[in-house]
Amino acid sequence: MNKTRHWYLFLTLIFIVLGFLLSTQFITQQKVLGALDSQKKEDLINVWKNLDERKRTLEAEVQKLNSSYFSLLEESEKETTAIKALTGDLATLKLASGIAPVTGPGIAITITGDAPLLFLDLIDLTNELWATGAEAISINEHRITGNTAIWEATDSFPVYITVDNEKLLYPIVIKAIGDPHTLEKGLTFTGGLIDIWQTQFSIYPEVQQKQELNIPAIQSYPSWIYVSPVSSQQAFDRENSPLFPA
Repeated sequence: MNKTRHWYLFLTLIFIVLGFLLSTQFITQQKVLGALDSQKKEDLINVWKNLDERKRTLEAEVQKLNSSYFSLLEESEKETTAIKALTGDLATLKLASGIAPVTGPGIAITITGDAPLLFLDLIDLTNELWATGAEAISINEHRITGNTAIWEATDSFPVYITVDNEKLLYPIVIKAIGDPHTLEKGLTFTGGLIDIWQTQFSIYPEVQQKQELNIPAIQSYPSWIYVSPVSSQQAFDRENSPLFPA
């Protein structure tokens, strides 16, 4: 019984609040209509003109903001494209200079200690790999770049090969990243470098194609003592000098 009574009281309260809201809305609408009805025709026209002018001003502002937005978006896309291009160039420079480790397919060449190998043979091998399309080369985990020194040294009598003044120990493993089939064929074709090694010098390297090779970064960076960048003005003067015609 008490629950039913509370329910009726609650429902009655809802109807009272609803009736109050409806009556308030009705009174407000009547006031607005009354205010408009009490205005003169000229005043209403002026109100309409002001509202229309305000609308046009806001539309022009929106159009201006949209234009600014698309201009900024276009500039952002250009900057993004430039950043991507610079990132790609930086990655290429890192690859060429050897300052970053790399991985990829290629070939591994193993030369055992019984081979009468000379440092000039290693130079010929690396040059042949570059010419065949190698993108990165290492010799016994020494990254090979344009600044790498392959030479020879001696401890009294035994002569040994060095890479950047470090002695190479056998077996010597040369790794080259590139197309494995192309790299192998570039070395092993009849009359090629390895064919000459085998027939004339009794050097029998083992060549294996690899689906993944890891080549480290260079171990030390070159120090520039005498070289310095050319300034923009120096480059301009050089290009416009009569001694250096274009």
